[in-house]
Amino acid sequence: MAPIDDSAELEIEIEQAPAAELVERPDPTDEEGWSLLKLGQPGGQQRVFMAYACLKQMLAHTQRNLDTEVGGILLGQVFRSTKGLVTVLTEAIAAARTDAGLGHVTFSHETWAELYQYLESLAPDADIVGWYHTHPGFGVFFSSQDQFIQENFFGGPGQVGIVVDPVADSLLLFASHEGEAAACSGLWVASTEENLAAARQLVAKLTYGRQKAPRHGWLESWSCRLQAALGRKQAGQQPVANNEEA
Repeated sequence: MAPIDDSAELEIEIEQAPAAELVERPDPTDEEGWSLLKLGQPGGQQRVFMAYACLKQMLAHTQRNLDTEVGGILLGQVFRSTKGLVTVLTEAIAAARTDAGLGHVTFSHETWAELYQYLESLAPDADIVGWYHTHPGFGVFFSSQDQFIQENFFGGPGQVGIVVDPVADSLLLFASHEGEAAACSGLWVASTEENLAAARQLVAKLTYGRQKAPRHGWLESWSCRLQAALGRKQAGQQPVANNEEA
């Protein structure tokens, strides 16, 4: 099997908001009515809290297509509390109009237009605080292009990027700090008491920052599709027979 090209691109284009002072808010750990579940080993200078509903939205989208990369935007807030810098992820918005393949996904201008319209009309209090995309079957990491995107388009304080491998049920979070992106040791999943059992079940299913063995059925199917595609390509390169040869 040919190695995945590390230079695969995910092209995006967003309007950068002017830098602003981060507001002070109560720390999520002090809020009543929320239960916090560990995914990985959250800690460090920046803490990321992802609403259970947001995690469900993101994972549901990433499971829709295991043949090509998919991606989307993460909404929420970045602020400071008495315990430091906090990123809260409240909603995952799928990029519906994309050009995608096994090693790339490109967000179209139509996607961004629809996103800004949604923010203006339905989520005026939310900000774009990150993005997510998939590596179906080939692990959770940032390619050099992913790193470029994070640092140049989501490089503000507290902004994040998430890579999901929907085949392995694994994910990895990256966060921007002083303009550079680095992998985080984990994040918190926040759930209400009503959804706590389901949230625990979902978190237990996931691995953080490492890849499980691939699902054999999917791998065999992927191999068959690859061989078929190569066969079609080779057939297309052969000279076309003339009528006499036919």
